[in-house]
Amino acid sequence: MNTIIKTSMLSLALAVALHASSAAAQDSGTGIDFGFGSTLDPTGGAHSDCDPRGSSWLSGERKRTPAGALYVCAPDILERRSAGDWTYSGSIGIGWMFTGGDDHAPNFQRFNAWDHSNALAAFGLEMVRPYDGTYVEVRAAYQDRDKRYVKANVGRAGKYKVEAFAKSQPNVMSTQAHSIWDGVGSNRLTLAGGLVPGASTVDQVKAVSAASPERYLQVTRDKQGLGINYFFDKRWTGYFNATSEERKGARAFGGPYFFNFAFPSNGGAYETPRPIDDSTVNLTTGLRFIGNKWRMDLAYNGSFYRDRYDEFTYEVPFGLWPVVPGAVSLAPSVGSFATEPDNDYHNLRLSLTRKLSRWNGEWNFGASGGFLRQNESLLAPIDCEGSFGIDLSPTGSPVNPFLFDCDNWNTTAALSRQNADMRIDTGRADTGLVLQPTQNLTLRAQAKWQREDYRNVYLAYNPLTGQYGYIAENGAMGAVVPGEMGIFDPIGGASTNWRIRSLPLDKETREFNVGSDYRIGLANTLGATFTHTEVKRTNREMETVKTDSVKLTWANRALEWLGFRANYQYLDLSGSVYNYDPYEFTFSAALPGFVHNDEVIVPHTVEALRKYDVGTRKEQKFTLIATVMPHPDMSINATVRGDFNDYDAELGRQKYDTYGFSLSWDWQPSTQTNLSTFVAMDRARLGIANVNETATAPNDPALGGSVYTEAGRWWVDDTQRNKNYGATFAHDFGRMKLDVAWNLVDTRGTTDFRYNSAAALAWPALAQASGAGNFAPLRYRVNALDVGLNFALNPRTALRVFNRLERGRISDWHYEGLEDGLVVDHRVYLDGGQIDYSASLWGMMLEVKL
Repeated sequence: MNTIIKTSMLSLALAVALHASSAAAQDSGTGIDFGFGSTLDPTGGAHSDCDPRGSSWLSGERKRTPAGALYVCAPDILERRSAGDWTYSGSIGIGWMFTGGDDHAPNFQRFNAWDHSNALAAFGLEMVRPYDGTYVEVRAAYQDRDKRYVKANVGRAGKYKVEAFAKSQPNVMSTQAHSIWDGVGSNRLTLAGGLVPGASTVDQVKAVSAASPERYLQVTRDKQGLGINYFFDKRWTGYFNATSEERKGARAFGGPYFFNFAFPSNGGAYETPRPIDDSTVNLTTGLRFIGNKWRMDLAYNGSFYRDRYDEFTYEVPFGLWPVVPGAVSLAPSVGSFATEPDNDYHNLRLSLTRKLSRWNGEWNFGASGGFLRQNESLLAPIDCEGSFGIDLSPTGSPVNPFLFDCDNWNTTAALSRQNADMRIDTGRADTGLVLQPTQNLTLRAQAKWQREDYRNVYLAYNPLTGQYGYIAENGAMGAVVPGEMGIFDPIGGASTNWRIRSLPLDKETREFNVGSDYRIGLANTLGATFTHTEVKRTNREMETVKTDSVKLTWANRALEWLGFRANYQYLDLSGSVYNYDPYEFTFSAALPGFVHNDEVIVPHTVEALRKYDVGTRKEQKFTLIATVMPHPDMSINATVRGDFNDYDAELGRQKYDTYGFSLSWDWQPSTQTNLSTFVAMDRARLGIANVNETATAPNDPALGGSVYTEAGRWWVDDTQRNKNYGATFAHDFGRMKLDVAWNLVDTRGTTDFRYNSAAALAWPALAQASGAGNFAPLRYRVNALDVGLNFALNPRTALRVFNRLERGRISDWHYEGLEDGLVVDHRVYLDGGQIDYSASLWGMMLEVKL
């Protein structure tokens, strides 16, 4: 739901005036969850009617923020009823909704998972016991089985507060998936329709894919939480927050079994429905002190991730053949991936703040330490029986150096250790000082230190064979191309360079910034901030990266009807000498017995390539914001922004520029009427360059050399243009209330390319005569209109009728050709992507005030 859609639009209208309790106002601690609501109820039951008396008894004039924006209206307080010592207000609602048109479209279903028709329910209740400040607040809504929530707050002003919630949120990624596997949602996919693993034909797979029923691929998040704040006295507060989130479902996932593109009719590339079944528990607890001069917060944070499955496997329908004539491929007819490992995170932090007696100053200090631990039991390198690899016996070869015994690799005894035993230790310290020597001058300074240390690097070594490395793609690679099994053997392949060690990425950050704000008279405020950051990394292309930035700000209120702000920032990123290949120690080239033969070793990458996160960069960024107040009940807001980056790279990211503007108009002539419109546009352009290797050896990483020739160079410019228009109108006619919202999102992306010759392409046969061209534009255009009518049947009963009309026009060249079938040669896809659609949603709800 777009942000322009107002609270009143399509709301389930829990007409509960949940005014803030005094206990809630006293608590500034960390909450447990803030994302409540749904498409039909985007505010999570927050009331939208305005109090006709306005926000002040002293004046009827509309109030504005310091920046000039109009405040939202004061919420209307529902009439409260009495029951003994308690007063209460609330409502209960029941209703029905149904959808029509192309309501199965993935974009329409994305975060809703609509049924064609469904019951709706909503409930809200607030109870207060005035004499001691005890309160109870409950709100809940049911939209469908995967979209519902309930939240409750119980507390006593100045003493305690308890929050609890549960909610479900779907994420629909496909509504028209066709799977050639049975067992979708589990971690064992078996071929359907009589397909034979490793021995099926393209026509057979096409038939099974076409005949399989359409299915949804979605992941549903179920989250629960509990939060407790206890006020020991006016200064000391303890808090505890816990959440548990579970994800269940399936989503599209890659599933290669060797790269079919280079070898047609060999191997395969698969889009698989990977299962999602995991949970995360987050904990936060601490103690807070607030004194006249000192403030303190001591907190613990923990996070615990668990996955139901250790691995995900899928049977593959197509077989493999070796590039050696006459030889035979032996490989498991199953693909395998390890799932995300179980892991734990712990962090302890202390924050101190001290008010200073001079210059209205404040000093703060913080320190924290923690660690991330992953100690999952490791899986055997391969799951097979007999042998795997390439059998050269049919060619008459007396030796089989590319054939391996499964018994030496299908057991955890083939691992250098049984558990991951990986850990990252973290530490952080920061301190800051703010001084205000005069009313017009503020001075700021801050220093920060942060470190991450990787522990326990893993070495892939098989003690059963004395070999190093891992089995690539479950044995598929080495069953096609000799020597590409992923194993280094100092006897059988002394010049085979494979990854054999994990990569530790230790990092230390030091940052210092100073700044000031100076007010010139009553109309102008100038600000300046200088920041220096130094990041030291191990095993990255630049050992030290230094960033210097200057930020300038100007705020002007010289005219009563105009507020203006301007920000400008210049950033310069530089550092130590760029090492294009700092990863050599993680490969078998660093092992004893390795023979450095430059005639057969493939270079890791081209030395002219620069990675944008550690390469040099210059950035200029500006923002201009104006708020015009032509009338007390009207605002016009305009923003212009730009961000321009130069990466000084011959290969890699060369530029990334974005710029845009937004303009909005808000008019609130009375508490009964609200009208707003807005338009926003932005444009982004990303430029990258690279080179395709035209040979695999010798080991020559130079651009223009024997491997990375000038003929293989290519360039791509990616341009994105976004437009967003919207308008809302709401009016209270008395017994009837009307709200209307319209929103249009229109994006267009183009990808232009050029190259020096066909050698730059993975598929040289697709080369164009001009050596340049562009792909078809990517288009995403969604037009939505929402209308809601609320009829007051009597003082305590209301009927709401609502409607949403949505039309989408989506085109993506990545899916071109899949309308004729989801199987192309040995490549299998799950669906054909987004589709154009026209869908609608209708509903009504009867609401009764308690």
